[in-house]
Amino acid sequence: ATGREAINSSKNSLIEAQNSGIAQLEEAKAQLIEGKTKIQEGEKELLEKEKLANEELAKAEEEIKKEEIAKIKKPELYVLDRKSHYSYVDFENNAKSIDKLSNVFPVFFFIVAALVCLTTMTRMVDEQRVNIGTLKALGYSKGSIAKKFIVYALLASTIGCIIGVVLGFTVLPLIIIDAYKILYILPNVNYVINIPLAILVFVAAIGLTTFATYAACRIELMETPSVLMRPKAPKEGKRILLERIPFIWNKLNFIGKVTVRNIFRYKKRFLMTVIGIAGSTALLLAGFGIKDSIKTVVSKQFGTINKYDISVNLEKDISSVQKADLETYMKDQSDIKDFLFVKGEMSKVEANDESKDLDIIVPSDVDRFDEFTHLQNRISKETVSLNDDGIAITEKVAKVLGVKVGDEVTITNSNDVTGTAKVSAIVENYIQHYIYMTPNYYEKVFDRKATPDEAYIILNNADNTVADSVSNGLVNREGVSGVVSNTGIRDNFNNTIESLDFVVLVMILAAGALSFIVLYNLTNVNISERIREIATIKVLGFYDKEVSAYIYRENILLTIIGLIVGLGLGVVFHKFIIVTVEMDYVMFGRNISLFSFIIASILTMIFALLVNFAMYYKLKNVQM
Repeated sequence: ATGREAINSSKNSLIEAQNSGIAQLEEAKAQLIEGKTKIQEGEKELLEKEKLANEELAKAEEEIKKEEIAKIKKPELYVLDRKSHYSYVDFENNAKSIDKLSNVFPVFFFIVAALVCLTTMTRMVDEQRVNIGTLKALGYSKGSIAKKFIVYALLASTIGCIIGVVLGFTVLPLIIIDAYKILYILPNVNYVINIPLAILVFVAAIGLTTFATYAACRIELMETPSVLMRPKAPKEGKRILLERIPFIWNKLNFIGKVTVRNIFRYKKRFLMTVIGIAGSTALLLAGFGIKDSIKTVVSKQFGTINKYDISVNLEKDISSVQKADLETYMKDQSDIKDFLFVKGEMSKVEANDESKDLDIIVPSDVDRFDEFTHLQNRISKETVSLNDDGIAITEKVAKVLGVKVGDEVTITNSNDVTGTAKVSAIVENYIQHYIYMTPNYYEKVFDRKATPDEAYIILNNADNTVADSVSNGLVNREGVSGVVSNTGIRDNFNNTIESLDFVVLVMILAAGALSFIVLYNLTNVNISERIREIATIKVLGFYDKEVSAYIYRENILLTIIGLIVGLGLGVVFHKFIIVTVEMDYVMFGRNISLFSFIIASILTMIFALLVNFAMYYKLKNVQM
């Protein structure tokens, strides 16, 4: 009973505890639901406040941006298309220069090559004179006889054209492109076959050779068979002009008189040899002269004319404090020897319905300007000093505008202010176009003061490392917008000269080959035409060396005459090429160095001596 009472009591307690637990659980569930509701309301409130905060932040950020943008200075925008990009334009100008050269050189080469073809085919017809007479006597028609020589010329010139066109479209362009890879990063070469050009070459070369052969055959075929089958009668000896000048003629020895007579006896060979040698010598001299002219640009522009090593561009709104600090900085630099402030601005000059863009240079100290930029007349070498009566204008732009000393030009500066100025001097210059004037004359022309915006610097040591170090120090200074080192420009032009070495080498080899071929061919013709004469003098007792000297003297004398004519022609040819290939902003030198004359002459004489050596064994093998 006690145990049962205890069990019932426990059951009652369990039921009460169970009811109490259920009540607590329900209360906890209610609290959980209430908490979830509060969380949802909190998240909703958070999203609303976050949205409001983001809107406020965006407004604040926009206000900050407006304030910062308002502080930014108005920028200068430079829109450069492909035609304005320096490297592209520079490469395009080089391509145009090569294009202009390609319109000039082939004419000279073709004339000399035509000369070789003409003499070769004429000699061939002459050598076959007896055979032509025999064929004609046997009843062959003139056309059938001529066909033998015309077909030969046609085949030879066709094969030569094929080889020439293949080399011309592949090897030579590759050499020139490789030369320019020194200056530019270029893609692989895409070979282009210019069909119209190839056809023109074929027509011109084959047509000329065939016509020369036909003309030579026609002259021979006009003769009767009996005349053709006999050896051609030697030319009748005549008194020459030199014989009528006794004080010269009487001083010549026997061999000298024979040599002079023989030269003027064969006038056709004389002219052909002189023209051939003159043409190849002119090509050689022009090749060396081109290199001299470009070397002049470097040596004179960055040696004689521009003596400063670095130019510093100042910001437009540089303060007086910043300028003073920059001046103090430059004075304290041990690598800087001297400096001068100048005003430099882009402008446009007009005269005689022509206009040109150029730079106006106004030195702050006219008396010291010659230490930084030397102005002189190119021909007289007379130093030009700036004065308050006019401007000094560079030579090429003066030539383009057609102005001379005393003329007036109209100048529009970078602020679109236009004024009239008098030309007081024309000065030597090779890169870019410039007008130089004093501060007083600038104020007179444009009615405003010339505020310096550049500084020219001369270094104690113009080494690249020093120039780079000084440039890096200056470019980080306040008030400096840019630094230009002349050493870099100088190196760029030196690289151009190195690339032209390949082009000049190609010209020299081609001209040398032509010279050798012309001399060899004409000497061969000379020996063939005079085979009986050479055999006769051997019978008379001339030794092999004396026979060779008998012919060599004529060759050497003709070579000297052709050389003299060629040097004169080369000067004219060089000037024509230089004027033709000049770019808009560059003027090349006009003079050829003495060394170039000497080396061109030596090469021509070497080719002549090589021909004489090659001909020695042919002369030695002539049987009495």
